[in-house]
Amino acid sequence: MAKFDGLRGQELLEVEEKNDEVTLIFKDNRFLFIKLENGKMVTTSIPE
Repeated sequence: MAKFDGLRGQELLEVEEKNDEVTLIFKDNRFLFIKLENGKMVTTSIPE
């Protein structure tokens, strides 16, 4: 889970849902995109 170390402890500012994807927006312009692909949860974190 080191992939998410940059998000740990960050303040969550907003949650958006569109096109079957959930976006979590954190303080300091950090984004976490969550979606399902073929029955599995796929995440993308920006910046990584």
